[in-house]
Amino acid sequence: MAKVAVVGAGIIGLSTALEIQKQTSCKVTIISEKFTPETTADGAAGIFGLYLLGSTQPDRQVKWAKRTHDLIETWWKSQNSGAMGISLISCRRMNHTPVPPIWKDVVFGVRKMTKEELKDVGRLTGEHKSGLEMITFTAEPYRFMPYLMRFFEKQGGEILKQKVESLQELLKEYDCVVNCTGVHASYLTGDKLIKPLRGQVMRVSAPWIRTVILDDLDDGNYVIANQESVVVGGTHQDNDWDTIPREEDKQFIRDGGKCLDPSLDEAKEIAHWVGLRPGRPEVRLEREGCIVHNYGHGGSGITVFQGCAEEATDLVKLVLQEKGKLGVTAKL
Repeated sequence: MAKVAVVGAGIIGLSTALEIQKQTSCKVTIISEKFTPETTADGAAGIFGLYLLGSTQPDRQVKWAKRTHDLIETWWKSQNSGAMGISLISCRRMNHTPVPPIWKDVVFGVRKMTKEELKDVGRLTGEHKSGLEMITFTAEPYRFMPYLMRFFEKQGGEILKQKVESLQELLKEYDCVVNCTGVHASYLTGDKLIKPLRGQVMRVSAPWIRTVILDDLDDGNYVIANQESVVVGGTHQDNDWDTIPREEDKQFIRDGGKCLDPSLDEAKEIAHWVGLRPGRPEVRLEREGCIVHNYGHGGSGITVFQGCAEEATDLVKLVLQEKGKLGVTAKL
């Protein structure tokens, strides 16, 4: 039986491991220093929408997003949707360019907001110049990632909690290695293009808020309702490795969030959190010998994970086919 190692246990690594299991008869092992609930994805609100993908080809972005949206929709229709943290939700994206977004045919009911509607939404500085209203999904990672991890293990997947020092060394034991190490990919690849996009957020208790408001400008804020809390943000600070919440960012989040939704003034703060998004000029999804790279998804991991997992799995199958070790699962 062929053996495949997936390095990294965030949403990209976990979904890729699951897809390799689904499409092949390989023994799949996830290797990482951190697993849910300690990954970058676990602190995210999980709103579906392409964000911070740089110059990644638009057609690839849409393809990945469509495959992921289809999967999330299937989860939402299942009896396990609540346990998985999947919700259908009304969303307004302020100051989004270009209009309409490239994923307008992926989400539901995209509509341009009127000038009068824009005036109803406040902003910390200045005014909103444009806005889109739509119906989309939230997929809360801290709920569905443990669910998927249990499924991975039930299907025979193996988990190794350890630091990987070399991808090439792993090839002595595994037939193919998939690199899903996110913001830390430079440590194993020497890739100087990958860098952290620091994101600080606040969770509050505000059960009366059941919608999403996002401001897409660099100095913008957002309010995203989850099932049991509301995520208020946020920052995307370039090339910043600091994972400690900062007081100035807390105040920016509080003030900006209240401008978007004044009712937050009554909300009780639960926690402040910082995550490091894997920023890169474009997603790296390609094969390098017997190594498949799948990292650099910016703020869109929740939006593109399934499409990227399927493409990465196709590359893994090519590696195994060349080695004469490809075992494909039977399909009805």
